[in-house]
Amino acid sequence: MVHYELGHLTQSDAQDVVGPIQDDEALFLFSLVRVLRCRNILEIGGLDGYSARNFLAAMGEGGTLFTVDLSPVPQLGENHVVIVKDCAAIEPADIRHATLDLLFFDAHAYDAQLELFMRLTSAGAVDEHTVLALHDTNLHPHKFVPWSYETEGGFVHQAVERRLVNELKSLGYDAFSLHPPMSRHQESLPYRHGLTVMQKYRALSVTPLEPA
Repeated sequence: MVHYELGHLTQSDAQDVVGPIQDDEALFLFSLVRVLRCRNILEIGGLDGYSARNFLAAMGEGGTLFTVDLSPVPQLGENHVVIVKDCAAIEPADIRHATLDLLFFDAHAYDAQLELFMRLTSAGAVDEHTVLALHDTNLHPHKFVPWSYETEGGFVHQAVERRLVNELKSLGYDAFSLHPPMSRHQESLPYRHGLTVMQKYRALSVTPLEPA
């Protein structure tokens, strides 16, 4: 029986955190990494390393996590490569010319993140198998932070990743957004930041049925 060590997820039940991923979201990403058996992950935006700790726990020692941020992020293991750099300037050499299994957007810089995506795609570091995950794509039921603004259905917490989802969809990516309805937000869970998971659409081959 597989035992999953999740002791690094330490938030309160309400998960009332503005910056890092919420623990329910971290648990989903942990499962995603395990299911895909990811070996190379790039996260854009590292903050204090909360999401990095989760990715590393999911991968184990067999994978490499690259974290890029304008500010230093704690290095959490020998297989954790911290890159202090504008993500718009990231080159394949920065990620050791790896092909990425997962690319995690959480920097809230539209042009820079899109430029990184286009460059790594042109270089083959992002291919049709790479899964993209974007944080903060949900709406909030109320105005919890000064920069949020109201739109149809709720309050936009971070517009950048929502715009990126729309742009990537136009480039042929399927999107699955983990956005609970506003009615599910309550005192015990005041908001859900939201995740969107994307991958380039590829038709699944099916063996033709033999004629009757």
